[in-house]
Amino acid sequence: MKNSMKRLLAALMAGAMMTAMLAGCGNSQNGGQTAPPADGGQDSGSAASDGLDLAAIYKSIPTEQTYIDINALPQPKANKEYTIGLAMLNVNTGFFKSLADTCKAEIEAIGGKALLADCESDATKQVSQIENFIAQGVDAIIVNPADPQEAVNIALNKAFDAGIPVISVDLPPDEGAQYLSACITDAYQLGYLVGEELAKQMLANNEGEVEFGIIGGTEGNYIASNRNQGARDAVKAVDTEGRLKEVSFLYAGDYSEQSGMETAENMLVANPNLKCIIGTCDAHVVGAYAAAKRQGRDGSVIMGAVDGSKAAVEIMQAGGSIKALGVNSPIVVGEVAARTIVNLLNDPSQVPASKLMAMQPELLTPANCEGFEGF
Repeated sequence: MKNSMKRLLAALMAGAMMTAMLAGCGNSQNGGQTAPPADGGQDSGSAASDGLDLAAIYKSIPTEQTYIDINALPQPKANKEYTIGLAMLNVNTGFFKSLADTCKAEIEAIGGKALLADCESDATKQVSQIENFIAQGVDAIIVNPADPQEAVNIALNKAFDAGIPVISVDLPPDEGAQYLSACITDAYQLGYLVGEELAKQMLANNEGEVEFGIIGGTEGNYIASNRNQGARDAVKAVDTEGRLKEVSFLYAGDYSEQSGMETAENMLVANPNLKCIIGTCDAHVVGAYAAAKRQGRDGSVIMGAVDGSKAAVEIMQAGGSIKALGVNSPIVVGEVAARTIVNLLNDPSQVPASKLMAMQPELLTPANCEGFEGF
């Protein structure tokens, strides 16, 4: 894996000199060129676009995670028609499509112009797309980083050198990348809320030892592992008597209903006494619900996950097996990202509250899900 990573990075670096020249020329048409040092000497790497001193701005932003209330961040109006590039991971699955659609709609509602690029989960393609945005002289970039994130760092650092601020959505860029802020939901805390609620229900509705399983996403994924760990920690905290036993953990391989169904089928067959399935995302438990219905076990196995999709919410509202959902709203994340970047472009003193801006965690249960539509 490390050797293949080195080869990928080497290939990307090979074209760095030529693309950097193109990026610099492209920005000169839109006021996005790097400002020369005040003393007339060599450029120290401090970038500025339309008066933005990105080096000073990035350095000034606190690094501690801060919770953001969307209601306290009103929609601004753009001082001019800013062009903002959207480098999205993909626009096909429910969460990511909603995230891309929201970013685009919010930018346009504010008075800007959005350029959408879908890398289809390909880091090399995303690097190229970001470099194209730089060459076009966009005013800012919103990125949903692809794996391997180390590769995407190259493009984000080029944007910094070109004086173009970058804000990340869904997850932070990899360490070493230059960026303004990351707008995320708190993966660990959402996983914790789901695990806590399901643990309470398992203990209340069963005697003696109770078995549960977890459907993981993809190995090494930052968000997935945090959600899974949050759920495990919550179960342990609630289960003071040691009655709850994790008997299965299986990677689904992706974040689709099909993978959730197939993984749950294997889990249920191998564990006939299973009482609960915790998914990494809603799609996993929507698929798991179908698998449990096939086996006639949807009435005895409770489920929960993180997202808040329409499909999962509808199952909960109908009294189905899904009993806990951590709300991971791509709509709120997209709105915060768009408003934050336009506020900065309007006024360089309007910097984000933190390098890591998290949305307030929220838990849906059958008791409070009425009227919630999902995404």
